Amino acid sequence: MKRSMLISGMIISSLSLFAQNTSNTAGQPSVRLYVFDGGILENMDPKSFGLKNEEVSTTRMSAPCYLITHPKGTLMWDTGSVPDTAWTYTGSPVQYTFMEDDYRQDITLNKPLMLQLKAVGYPPANITYLALSHKHFDHIANANDFVNATWLVRQNELDDMFPKDSAGVEKPSNYPHLRNNKRIILDTDEFDVFGDGTVIIKSAPGHTVGHQVLFVRLSKHGNIILSGDLYHFPEQRPLNRFPGREFNQEQSRDSRLTIDLYLKKMNAELWIQHDFAANLKLRKAPEYYE
Repeated sequence: MKRSMLISGMIISSLSLFAQNTSNTAGQPSVRLYVFDGGILENMDPKSFGLKNEEVSTTRMSAPCYLITHPKGTLMWDTGSVPDTAWTYTGSPVQYTFMEDDYRQDITLNKPLMLQLKAVGYPPANITYLALSHKHFDHIANANDFVNATWLVRQNELDDMFPKDSAGVEKPSNYPHLRNNKRIILDTDEFDVFGDGTVIIKSAPGHTVGHQVLFVRLSKHGNIILSGDLYHFPEQRPLNRFPGREFNQEQSRDSRLTIDLYLKKMNAELWIQHDFAANLKLRKAPEYYE
């Protein structure tokens, strides 16, 4: 009888330990953030961003893209500065020149975005949601590849990207397929992508009419906000300088103040997407943050 009770106790203890281990495993961080190389913008002019040459540490800008994976789906945030279809991967960095009317931008590319996504097991066809911080060329280059994703967009930015008069639209050839995407129109200041507070798109207009930033809650790393183009150079932040071609500089000023308060409220760090030096230090896919 005592032996039977001892065996039963051992079984119960083992089951309890198994349940505890299972619970711990299930409790592991479920949200992951992958950082992808979307190109490097070369020889940027600090004066175009309200700065002097001597006030910046580099004139290079990163143009990263991000993938957030969640038990309920995936979100692609921005899609790079050059379409994969516009260049041939050689295994070595290549130079590409973006031309728009009289504007020229030299870009260094290291690896196609689709190849980077494939390496982590998330081809564009399997992405649940697509969100763009805004419509500018260095954030939307591969948007056409995400035709199966539901596009999360603000109505005013959508109207700017697909106006009745297409004159002046920036590089529309990079995103015409989005016209037919399933979409959710974001009509509130905050949009909780997966409904649990871990991934939130927040309105931050000014750089463009419907510009937005992304909050991500990571269990191990901590909370972050992806800036879009709220800032370009990190030096803009303490000096409170603005680009010369903002859609609405006063809106940008208000958005910066709002996001600063939000950073404090959420105890989050700001990742300035174009900050070359900071981006250089980040772990790149297939590594990730969680």
